[in-house]
Order: sequence, then C-alpha cells, then structure tokens
Amino acid sequence: MSDDLSLSFTRTLSATPAQIWRCWTEPELIKQWFAPAPVQTTEVEIDPVPGGIFRTVMVVPDHGTIAGDAGCILIASPERHLVWTNALGPNFHPNKIGDGPMDFAFTADIQLVPGSGGCTYTATVKHASAQTALAHKDMGFYDGWGAATSQLETLARSL
Repeated sequence: MSDDLSLSFTRTLSATPAQIWRCWTEPELIKQWFAPAPVQTTEVEIDPVPGGIFRTVMVVPDHGTIAGDAGCILIASPERHLVWTNALGPNFHPNKIGDGPMDFAFTADIQLVPGSGGCTYTATVKHASAQTALAHKDMGFYDGWGAATSQLETLARSL
C-alpha cells in the first residue's frame, strides 16, 4: 500500500483459502503460527463474527508476556476476508490504548483470493498516524509478519 498509514504485503501461498481461514480462526491453530519463532502464542480467544473477540497472549524471550486488551472482529467473510482491530474490544467497545512505545491502535486486514492450488494472501495493517506506522515498521513489521506468514503457510498446507 502506498499511503503512510499502512504497512502491507502480498504473497502467493500454496495453501487454499479454506486452509488459511482455519489457521486464522481456530485457536489451537493460531497458537502454532501467529508469532514468529521463538515467540510463542500461549492463549487465543476468537469469535470470527463482526463484534466478536480477537485476543492473543504471547511470550517473548527476554521480554516476558505481551497481553493487550482483547480486540474486535470487524469483518469475517469465511475464506475471503478477515479484519480485526485492537482499537475496539468485543461488541465494538472502545479500548484504552496505552502510551508506551509498543502501544498503538491498528487494524489488520487479511484478504484471500483463490488461485491455482493456493491463494493470494494480502496482509495490510492500518495505523492512526504516520508516526505509529513508522514505529511498527521499525519494530520489524515486515520481518515479523513475513516470518509468521511463512509459518502460517507451512501449517495450512499440513491440514
């Protein structure tokens, strides 16, 4: 994406939209790929319907546990489109975002387009300001989300 509020990438994955959807919407599968190794996702709650919960807890070596407020599903079109945000909690209740360097509101937009033997996967993360988008980029967005997407593809292909 070309604007200064969004970070985005597109990959062709050798897994079907149905397989990718399962990995994005089943807690036990999300735990296996959601964070780039060696980070571990230890807890997941998801209700993939508009207004539903999206919550993860991650353990980062040498940094401890990361567990923000529960997020909210905005769009859930099975096998095609999943959008969630940490700016809102379940049932569209606004979240209070902290003021630390890793505390910022964002919206994740995952799109799946079927292709021969797999799908085109686009992940876009939208931010409220250019400053937070740049901070997310500098934290390693492309490497981290890219590594997690590779883990996602490997898991999805095994289903």
